[in-house]
Amino acid sequence: MSSSTERRRSESANSRRTPTPPPVDDTPLAAFFAQFAAFSFKENQSSNKNFDRLIKVLKIDAKDPQKREVREGFKDALVQEFNARFGTDGNDILNWQSLCAVLRIDPVPDSIKECRKCVWDTHVNLVDLVDSPRTGKPVKPFASVEELRAYTLQTEKIFPKESAYHGGLLKELLREITGTYFGGRRNGSAKRKARKRKQKAARAAVVLDF
Repeated sequence: MSSSTERRRSESANSRRTPTPPPVDDTPLAAFFAQFAAFSFKENQSSNKNFDRLIKVLKIDAKDPQKREVREGFKDALVQEFNARFGTDGNDILNWQSLCAVLRIDPVPDSIKECRKCVWDTHVNLVDLVDSPRTGKPVKPFASVEELRAYTLQTEKIFPKESAYHGGLLKELLREITGTYFGGRRNGSAKRKARKRKQKAARAAVVLDF
């Protein structure tokens, strides 16, 4: 096989792995912000900055129940944006390869198992991940979960842990930022199981003290 043929096949495979973002006007986040006639959504700006500007435009007081309602709508739009860009099926290799492409994992693995490992070992903020295809800004990787947690709390870029729109792929990626993660990610981890046993014992001890 000629080198030019191999190169064309490689380029074709890579193009399938790279997510093709929907038109900005059709994205869930754009649709959410479009509900507010007085607000102008900036596609090159982070989701959080757009939301903060929206609250200022609406002049909503911190104690106003409307702020909670608007925030819940924003959170759901974030989840739907993730689904639109990366898919919902955790068993679809193309979804995992799309994630790898945005995370600049090179080369992109050819199996779900290897994709999972690469993605799980890359600590990034999920809001930044969702924003990256739209803003064109690379996602910043962190050296540890602790560094990621500190960044997340500082910037308040906290991805919603609960939403009716969560897909299977997203559920695999969600981390507990303010506490310990108890999800199904990395089944079989001896450290995670040991940690859960210790926490269960600690909780039992507290109950007995009362």
